[in-house]
Amino acid sequence: MIFLTGFMGSGKTTVGEDLAHRTGAPFVDLDEVIARKSGTSIADIFRCAGEEAFRALEDTALKETAAQGGPSCIVATGGGLPVSPLNRKLMKSCGSIVYLKSSFENLELRIAQDGSRPLWNSGARDLLKKRIPAYEDADLAVDIDGRTAQDIAHEIVKALPGLPRPVGVILPDRPYPIHIGSGVFRKIIPLLERHTRPEGLFVMIDENVLRIHGDAVKEAIRGYRTHFMAVPAGERSKSMAFLNDALDAMFSCRVSRQWVCLAIGGGVTGDLAGFAASIYMRGIPVIQAATTLLAQIDSGIGGKTAVNHACGKNLIGTFHQPLMVVCDIDFLATLDDTEIMSAMAEAVKYGIITDAPLFEYLEAGPPFDYERIVRMCASVKARVVARDEKEEGLRRILNFGHTLGHAIERSTGYSVSHGQAVAVGMAFASWLSHDRGMLPPADLRRIMDLMMRERLLPKNLALPPAAELEQALGIDKKGGKGGVHFVLTPYIGGVSVQKLTEIEVLEAYQRFADGYQKSI
Repeated sequence: MIFLTGFMGSGKTTVGEDLAHRTGAPFVDLDEVIARKSGTSIADIFRCAGEEAFRALEDTALKETAAQGGPSCIVATGGGLPVSPLNRKLMKSCGSIVYLKSSFENLELRIAQDGSRPLWNSGARDLLKKRIPAYEDADLAVDIDGRTAQDIAHEIVKALPGLPRPVGVILPDRPYPIHIGSGVFRKIIPLLERHTRPEGLFVMIDENVLRIHGDAVKEAIRGYRTHFMAVPAGERSKSMAFLNDALDAMFSCRVSRQWVCLAIGGGVTGDLAGFAASIYMRGIPVIQAATTLLAQIDSGIGGKTAVNHACGKNLIGTFHQPLMVVCDIDFLATLDDTEIMSAMAEAVKYGIITDAPLFEYLEAGPPFDYERIVRMCASVKARVVARDEKEEGLRRILNFGHTLGHAIERSTGYSVSHGQAVAVGMAFASWLSHDRGMLPPADLRRIMDLMMRERLLPKNLALPPAAELEQALGIDKKGGKGGVHFVLTPYIGGVSVQKLTEIEVLEAYQRFADGYQKSI
């Protein structure tokens, strides 16, 4: 999204329409949205309800447009909208801000005869001066004095490739961007400084990433005070003991609340760093720089942080949304096939339960464009998280396949990859959907064929006994009084959360387990 900002009379609507024509993008004028929804003019809203009421309508229009407008949308904002820091944060989270900069004298010539602007009066010059700092908090400033709208739009079009193009997680009070692309980590400091300028960076980095990419990482964050802490690879690092080590390190190097914790790695590092940041001094900001495909499409997004417990995985943690997420596709080049395969299970999950075009893209087969996959999956998860931040309803759908998956991980001592364990869980959930008369046989076959082709279903896996699944159901965060919220699919691209009794799940699981080896 491109958000055009500037004082009244700066030509945001005219430039926006020309820009939309040149790019083929849809155009939205927020003033028109407000007038259409309220059934009256902006001037009448000011006159009858006052500026405060108008600003509330304007904030709502921005949130709705950010959530629904699409990634390429051109948006003309009202002159006072960027004054709100939250509005600027929202615009930066799902797009780029372009400031149409003009002198007061030029603006005066443009709108001196326009009586429809309620704030154009003797105090307009002082109002512009007061707003300039908010306007200048933009990704691009374009001087418009003495220029045509066509010339201005042409300059913006030339600048578009260099502007951020994030996927936005549109939470009400703390929206944040997901930056995706090849080489995007090299821009991490300019991206960070769109939001804050911290006193230092406490860097928790996967030991393998540090070994392979350490020089590039240090170069990207050069100029900032830093402290590095290597995180050993593997689930064993997600422990209370290592969490305490991280907190001790934060205190020893005098991390303050003006620092940012930078997590660089996969899900283990991201979970651990996010949890440490959430409880250190009651919370400091965290950036998730996801270096694995699994973290880029799933675990790095959404703010769920945790360490493991003897009773199960991810049982001790918090919700702590990141300042931003950075997904550099270049990191994926050094991953082995097992890690890519594990992540593909989560990509298939998104396709099965929410995004038929994604499933069809994966079904078409390799070679895959991983930037495309990451962007599609991140967009799905961002929408779900925005609607249900703390897994109180809709977000349960993202647990498709995870109940059995977690039981398999525990029963095998985490020797089976997360992706393969979840894939078996998805096979069971799909089979159960079909068994309950929901999922058509052809769709079940397509799901199984795709997972087998991508080698997601281990052939010689001994499924855990029903007693272990029963234990998982008993402690699973998705459980509740009177049954289990079990995620099923009625068709590819669709999802249904049903409350089943433990007996229903366990009896079905036993029948699934008896025929599992034959089905693959």
